Amino acid sequence: MKHQSWTAGQYGQVAASWHEDTPAPPAADSRLTLELATLALLSRVRRQVRSFLQDSLDSDGGAGCGPDEAQDAVESAILVIDELASNAVRHGLAPASLHVCDEPGRWVVMVTDSAPHRRPTPARDRPAEAGGMGLYVVADLTAEHGVHYAPAHKIVWVCIDKPR
Repeated sequence: MKHQSWTAGQYGQVAASWHEDTPAPPAADSRLTLELATLALLSRVRRQVRSFLQDSLDSDGGAGCGPDEAQDAVESAILVIDELASNAVRHGLAPASLHVCDEPGRWVVMVTDSAPHRRPTPARDRPAEAGGMGLYVVADLTAEHGVHYAPAHKIVWVCIDKPR
């Protein structure tokens, strides 16, 4: 479902999905773990994530897709991961971290921060140019998404399908 064609009810469902406590899927052993300290360091995070994602596709034998499809998948994943990482730095509390797990057919991304009382909140009833639309984009570009609340932290997680 692409967000350009969502109804008001579908926007409401996506907004509500970010408030439900949904345990993160089990993580694979092959992972990249990075500290999320400041917005200024996110360009380094994007470079490291891009390299990890590209390497994971290469190790899968290209996942049976062409180079353009692989590049599109990596760029979409980077967009999602950057949104989640920047949200953790902007709206969460330190320490915050990013975990990207390489699994057959998908990447599992988990972003943790120390502000379980600050729930991810997509924009409602305001123009897109006012910001706050990133969580809708994340929902649109991922196979699954959720957030798990623990007493001292929260985990915002997504599953991103690899190209076939």
